[in-house]
Amino acid sequence: MFRSFILLCLIFCTIDQLSAQNLSARAVNDDLKYLYSQLRELHPGINRYTPADSMNYFFKSMEADEELAELELFARVRFLLSKVRCGHTNASLPMDQYEKFVSERRFIPLMVGFSGTDLYITNAELTKGKLNAGDRILSINGREVGEVVATIFQYLPSDGFIKTGKYRYVENFFYYYHQLFVDNQKSFVVEVRDVNGKLKEVEISGVELREVEALRVTDNEPFMSMVNEADYSLMRIRTFSSSALNQQGVNYERFLSKSFDELKEKSVKNLILDLRGNGGGDDNYGATLVSYFSDKPFRYFDNIQVTDSYDGYGRISERGGVRFMTSHKGLDEWKPQKNRFSGKVIVLTDGFSFSTCADVAAVLHHNKWAIFVGEETGGGYDGNTSGSTQTIKLPNSNIQVRVPMWMYTTANVGHEFHGRGVIPDFPIQYGIEDLLNDRDPVMKKALELIK
Repeated sequence: MFRSFILLCLIFCTIDQLSAQNLSARAVNDDLKYLYSQLRELHPGINRYTPADSMNYFFKSMEADEELAELELFARVRFLLSKVRCGHTNASLPMDQYEKFVSERRFIPLMVGFSGTDLYITNAELTKGKLNAGDRILSINGREVGEVVATIFQYLPSDGFIKTGKYRYVENFFYYYHQLFVDNQKSFVVEVRDVNGKLKEVEISGVELREVEALRVTDNEPFMSMVNEADYSLMRIRTFSSSALNQQGVNYERFLSKSFDELKEKSVKNLILDLRGNGGGDDNYGATLVSYFSDKPFRYFDNIQVTDSYDGYGRISERGGVRFMTSHKGLDEWKPQKNRFSGKVIVLTDGFSFSTCADVAAVLHHNKWAIFVGEETGGGYDGNTSGSTQTIKLPNSNIQVRVPMWMYTTANVGHEFHGRGVIPDFPIQYGIEDLLNDRDPVMKKALELIK
């Protein structure tokens, strides 16, 4: 606890003023008091991983005794929300402050990727040859890269104690998080070790957000697909969101029924189910998918808990002083599909496998209906707090906070992974050559398991 407090002091000393407008200490503390009261009233999972006395300590440690810049309060809010250890609980800047931040700041012009905990440059086009893809970043403006990453991690939400999702988000939005939470400079002295092992230090200028975001690779792959090969079939499901699937004209149930009919007709023995990058969606879509692999009736959710103040959708009953939803279909017993797949199932996951996707993975894993390859899921084995969500606005800063109100517990009674995700049977780490050459060591391992 003491070490965490020291780290906090170091972190908040790095966050500068976003604008000349500051908030008084009273306004800051009123906002934090309101935030804590709303979390306790609405969020049934606030103490799932962090005891009440620890949450009290964290909120007390964030109180102000002098005025603060709005951005510093935002950082404190993000830090406190990360202590809830719920990946669905997050905060956003008011739009005027976000627009001001984007227009005034200059962002480090690099795309990056992790190999283990080492951070590599994957695109350095905007540095005009000063840096190159494949360079390993050692420090930025005198800060060791490990300290930089640890600082950013302090502000990112995740389920339980899972880090894979944080790595993937830092990888994708490093330029933004670095400027928001670490260093507000407009130029950056970057120390790297290049591909030949040579140390070098160069200074590069920051760029506008739109310039660095133009380096992002556009992903136009369909949300659901299946390919049949000689020895296996590959099914990719990249979302369980009904609205996203509807936008692509995909009928989820029809796709599954047709695909599993085809697998049965072709007598396919090996199926690779790629759930990487799937951030979740509709609960019942997840349970439906599991039913195509189950060999017996199963439960998907054990229970869904809500707070005393919850008065939204669903029938609620009370047991032992705790309120539970009883009308959700995910609580029912599910039966195997008639055209279920009975061959070898290999599921691919990563840190973006979250929410409903992580629920699917957890139920499949718990029942031993699949082999897992890749990364620990970004969503929890226990379940998550999501579903019906309320957005609250802090009264003085106008910071918006999304508070989920259903605490799901998956039907994985007696599991050993509290606070963790599904840990793969075959964990795979990307190397720098994989990152630079778009190689897929996870898929490679899955294919090895088939041969």
